[in-house]
Amino acid sequence: MTSPLLLSDCKKAVSDLKSLSNDELDKIMNDEEKIENILSSLDQSYLKEIETQKERLLESNRALAEENLSREPELVEGREKLQELSEQAEQLSKSVEEKVKQIKNKSGDLSLETSLALLQTAASEMEEKSDKLVKSFLENEIDLENFLDEFLTKRRQVHLRLIKAEQLSKIISRGPMGGTSNYVNAPAIPINSNYFPGVPSQNVPYPTGPIGMPMPGLNYFQNHF
Repeated sequence: MTSPLLLSDCKKAVSDLKSLSNDELDKIMNDEEKIENILSSLDQSYLKEIETQKERLLESNRALAEENLSREPELVEGREKLQELSEQAEQLSKSVEEKVKQIKNKSGDLSLETSLALLQTAASEMEEKSDKLVKSFLENEIDLENFLDEFLTKRRQVHLRLIKAEQLSKIISRGPMGGTSNYVNAPAIPINSNYFPGVPSQNVPYPTGPIGMPMPGLNYFQNHF
């Protein structure tokens, strides 16, 4: 609405000035009072609309600024949490690489691919245990306090093992240390990638299904990972 009104005022002002001579126009140009009289004769209602829009925008900006200030503590906390998680991830990565070096330095140790399969299997087993714990809680077989304590512990172990498995998978892909395995790898068997988000689906040289020999106990993973 502002543009049509402004255009109308401009046309009216031009029309009024069109009939004036050059001398009269020069006098108007040098006379502020006459200029003000010409402007005051125009509608200029659009100026009020512009002022209203200006006030509305200022109020909106003020509200946004206040909201941003109110969220500053939350943003600071989130930034600090992100930094903390980044440092934890870096420490985990270094820990995995150190464990890999220790594994490679020990005679008769497992291949990296087999270690990855064992770590993934351990994470899968722990996730199944946490799911069973949830089922027990929903069936009122365990109280809330014990459930939270056990569930959080198990989920933490799952996530730690998945992170370590992902880091180990990256190390295997890079092949930084080279060398060959001291073991003859078993036929490759695909692992269900749904249990391991972030870890690429691949064939691994360690059987993950039922086999006719005893599997390493859970203490193995706690001592080595």
